[in-house]
Amino acid sequence: MSLRAAVGQMFIVGMRGTTPDRRVEGMIREENIGGVMLFGYNMQSREQTRALTGALQREARVPLFIATDQEGGEVADAPWVSPEPSAEVIGRGGDPGEARKVALKMGRQLRAGGVNTDFAPVVDTGFGAAIGSRSYGEDPALVSKMGAAAVRGFREAGIVSVAKHFPNHGVATSDSHTGLPIVDHDLRTVRAYDLPPFEAAVQAGVPMVMVGHLLYPAIDPERPASLSPKAIGMLRHDLGFRGVIVTDDLNMAGATGSGTPAEAAVRAAKAGADLLLITSSYGQEEAAYRAVLRAVRSGEIPERQVRASVRRILEVKREYLGYETHAR
Repeated sequence: MSLRAAVGQMFIVGMRGTTPDRRVEGMIREENIGGVMLFGYNMQSREQTRALTGALQREARVPLFIATDQEGGEVADAPWVSPEPSAEVIGRGGDPGEARKVALKMGRQLRAGGVNTDFAPVVDTGFGAAIGSRSYGEDPALVSKMGAAAVRGFREAGIVSVAKHFPNHGVATSDSHTGLPIVDHDLRTVRAYDLPPFEAAVQAGVPMVMVGHLLYPAIDPERPASLSPKAIGMLRHDLGFRGVIVTDDLNMAGATGSGTPAEAAVRAAKAGADLLLITSSYGQEEAAYRAVLRAVRSGEIPERQVRASVRRILEVKREYLGYETHAR
């Protein structure tokens, strides 16, 4: 795979409308992007979404991650998927079997529309800003059991699941969409309270973990987790995660600060993120791709690091999307 194509695999981008347009088709064909994120405004029905996802996949040399946010409760973008209770409701029931059952049901219905990746489950502990009912609860042991069960349900459905938002957005008092939350937990609290649900998801075989735009001074006093080699290193080395690390959306204020999504993309890739989610304008998506490519060519981001990220991405695609069959 050429360097241009390898860098392209590191991006998941958004699109407008309910049918492919020349811009997203161009990014798939010319830049070999790794995936497309679909929101509620892209999906009208199962039949329309299946036609859309099929058209997108036909443009791709490597199967695309076709992703959405389908958590149950208030976060449910796919209109044909039956309503399911929120994580909070499931957590109150205390039955991991129910968490697995709901994930399996949602996953099977997503697959029927051609969606193969779900940015779920939320394994944040607590009901803080931007999380609320999306969390299973305030007890990390409970969240660990529920999140791991959901990962297993998604896996049974053939869905790429994504545990989010590392290290833990559930205790934040502000929203990373609009600013940079700061969580002043010491390392002992981080390890005892914030990390166990992510460790449980890793042990359950979650293929992706999303790093959030959260500043944990005990981990890294200067950079949010999504842009921090220290936070990403903790996920890799302390938790033993060997899968794909994906950023939260890099157009969010918690990532960009006073800069641009392109600058955030370079910082995230340099920090060790494998997959860069950016769903702003096409101009910003293109700028981010070009910025990362330039950074690799200049040596700011080592090419071997990009190749390692792409190997992890392709391994998930082999397991879940039949990449080897597609490639032949």
